[in-house]
Order: sequence, then C-alpha cells, then structure tokens
Amino acid sequence: MRGAGERVRAPRPAVLARTERIGYIPAWDEQRRLADLVRTGDSPAVVWLLEHDPVYTYGRHGTRDDLFIDDGALAALGTTCLATDRGGQMTWHGPGQVTGYVIMDLRRGPGVRRFVAALVDAMTDACHACGVPGATSDHEAMGTYVDGRKIGSVGIRVAEGVSMHGIGLNVNPDPAWSARMSACGAPDVPATSIAAEGGTADRRAAEHALAAALARRLDLAFEATPGLVR
Repeated sequence: MRGAGERVRAPRPAVLARTERIGYIPAWDEQRRLADLVRTGDSPAVVWLLEHDPVYTYGRHGTRDDLFIDDGALAALGTTCLATDRGGQMTWHGPGQVTGYVIMDLRRGPGVRRFVAALVDAMTDACHACGVPGATSDHEAMGTYVDGRKIGSVGIRVAEGVSMHGIGLNVNPDPAWSARMSACGAPDVPATSIAAEGGTADRRAAEHALAAALARRLDLAFEATPGLVR
C-alpha cells in the first residue's frame, strides 16, 4: 500500500509497432532511424514486434566460429550470417520466432541492468501466458529457460543512452536452425520453443502476451503513432 505522500509515477508513453516478415538489414537501418528520433525527443519509446527472414547474427562478444556451416551451405539454405553491433554472441532469427526491438531512452530510467532484467522477465511472463508455466528467468545468462533449455534470448546495444535490438522468443521455429550453431556461446544448452513445451504455437497470441508483459515490466503506456515504422 502506498504512503499518503508517495507519488504515483505515470507510465511512459510508447509506440507499439507490429510488422510482418522483414529482412534483418532493413530492420537494422530502421532501428537506427528510430533511435535517433528517440534520442532527440522526437519520438517516445518504441516496441517493435516482428518476424525476420532466416538469419544468423553474432554480437560484439561473439564469433563466426559458433556457426557450424560455411557460407556456401548458408546460401543453399537461403540465409546468411551477419556481425552486428549488439551485445551477446551467436543467435538465429527467423520464421516461428517473435523478435522484439525495444528502443527507449534509458537515461530517464530504468537503467541498463533493470532494463535487461525486465526484457528477460517479460519473455518469461509471455511464456506463462502462452501455456509454458515452467519457464524461468536467468538474469545473469540474459535469457528465459525451461528445465535448462533456452526459449528466449536478449541482446542489446545502448548508444548515447538509447537502447536498440532486444529479444528473440521462440514460438514454433524449425529446430534445425538452432542445431547448426552454438547459441550464445553455450554449446551444451539446447534450444526449445513455446510449441515444443506444449504451449500455443500462435505467433499473434505470443506477440499479444509479450507486448502486455513489456508494457508492465517497463512501465509503458502504448499509444498509436502512425508512420514511425516504415
């Protein structure tokens, strides 16, 4: 119960954007544009939920060696591997995964550590809402797990106080994609998904649950602002 003189902080305004499947590089370019708008105060925070064309990426602490196939084999699969400016190591994005980019000014709260913890906990909340009650948060490993199997990952970049990149939550991807890599530098940790753990395989349901969890964990109030995401 709040004390009589305690201020109740109003939620921060934010834009919730949902788009269909998009290539990684166009989305990366759009993130940079949005980050500039957030940094200058010309846009509120943005939560962008989407699905990527298949792509492997690795962050500043990662290495191409964590992917077990060469560029020729990647091309035959219709995909590629890209070095990115986020933190973290090797991961995969593609059909069957909800990717969430959270672009917000952390200089006005919540701070980087609390922000990362909120992203992890939001994925865990979404798993529970989608029928996976055994999902748990691991803030140190920056991920959500089910009995040691990884179901969701976090990898971010913070530049001049503004976050980019975000989360990947597995709804029902083909497990063969994850089998070709050592995800997040942890070769002994298998990947799983909401569907594989007996939950709903519906991407829209997962997006809805994830959006609600991000709003709650990050204290955001979504508003309609057309035109921010092209």
